[in-house]
Amino acid sequence: AVVSTQSTGIGAAVYEVCHAMGYVIPKEKTIDCYRVGKKQQGKVRPVRLECQNRGDVEYALIHSKLLKDSAKYSKVYLAPDRSKEQRQEHSLLVRQMKDLISADPSKHYFIKNNKLCSVAAERN
Repeated sequence: AVVSTQSTGIGAAVYEVCHAMGYVIPKEKTIDCYRVGKKQQGKVRPVRLECQNRGDVEYALIHSKLLKDSAKYSKVYLAPDRSKEQRQEHSLLVRQMKDLISADPSKHYFIKNNKLCSVAAERN
């Protein structure tokens, strides 16, 4: 069951984001939905969604790129659950990517399979 979706609106917000990706996770397939971290003024905490089916999680992660084209959800990012070591490795890759972007903004940098990748940036 989704935890306190009526009082917090978190579950409803999660379902809206999923709908923006063209998919609705049935509520009966949802195990839990809650914010993580300590509440701090002016800081947005991530939301953790646990599903019964790994396929639902994979679908959401694969289609999360559709959110960047949405006006309402362009600042929403989805990430897989990571261990502490994986979070540290990913954080290091993100810092390295930001350095590369600063040094050479003519390329589009991204992380794929725990490796930094780049392609020539598209011109509009």
